[in-house]
Amino acid sequence: MQDIVVSTIQSSLQWENIPSNLHHFEQEIETLKKTDLIVLPEMFNTGFSMNVAELAENPGGKTM
Repeated sequence: MQDIVVSTIQSSLQWENIPSNLHHFEQEIETLKKTDLIVLPEMFNTGFSMNVAELAENPGGKTM
């Protein structure tokens, strides 16, 4: 059985700024060497905003 390499990224978030958060995490992910699974904070793209009506994405949206 092979080992699974898991990477976690914890970072400051921009509240309700999806483009900025996605750009930031894309840069962070690019710095990872070999990894099989990346774990990000829940709601990392919205900065934990509860403004669901404005920020929710359909399945297959930009975050996916």
